Amino acid sequence: MKIIDIFLTPIRILIVVVWTLFSGILGMLLLVVIWNPAHTQMITTRWVWSPVLLGICGVRVRLHGAENIDMHNTRVYVANHASQFDIVALCRVMPITLFFVAKRELAKIPIVGQYIYLLGHIYVDRSNAESAKQSMRNAAKKIKAGKNVISFAEGTRSKTGELLMFRRGPFIIAKEGNIDVVPVAIEGSYHVLKSGSYIPRSGVINIYIGKAITHQEYGNMSVEQLAAHAREKIKDMLDRHP
Repeated sequence: MKIIDIFLTPIRILIVVVWTLFSGILGMLLLVVIWNPAHTQMITTRWVWSPVLLGICGVRVRLHGAENIDMHNTRVYVANHASQFDIVALCRVMPITLFFVAKRELAKIPIVGQYIYLLGHIYVDRSNAESAKQSMRNAAKKIKAGKNVISFAEGTRSKTGELLMFRRGPFIIAKEGNIDVVPVAIEGSYHVLKSGSYIPRSGVINIYIGKAITHQEYGNMSVEQLAAHAREKIKDMLDRHP
């Protein structure tokens, strides 16, 4: 690490924390005025929160395969997860509002937890199987109501950057609702901020949007087969763009 980075890193971390809290407060205030969670999230995350975080950390985000994003029909988006910057990157470049399936522990974060809840993101209690199933049902209802849902299908951040096995949750949602599944490969975020680290590094994050796996295509697949199929699609995109 360069000498200048040793001095700048604590300042960057402080700005990230303060700006995140400010964005959460701004979002809650906007929600009272606009009363539209999708519009509020687009304003606060794409145009306020994420650009500043990416800018002070020297991170650029590139979107590939935008033509595979359906602007009119809701879908289940599934992505790999190697860094906290995955969320920042997605919020910055996705032209649609995505509602995340998030772990319940995030609800304990002051301001941010309340903001996420008010917007309508889905919390999952992984320690309670029945509660987790209910969360998946809530996600399916949101999709049918016109909201795009995204899930990090590995269930946790990869400690090594390697692709983990996919969990069943998002694919149960898709199967029960006959909803198309869109694979999303995120590359470069592990370099920027690996799991367990609090010191971001400059770099480029590439987001690749694959072609949708339609409900007609996976109709005869089991949930496990669909999860494996989506994982293979994401792995293929990552292997082609190392």
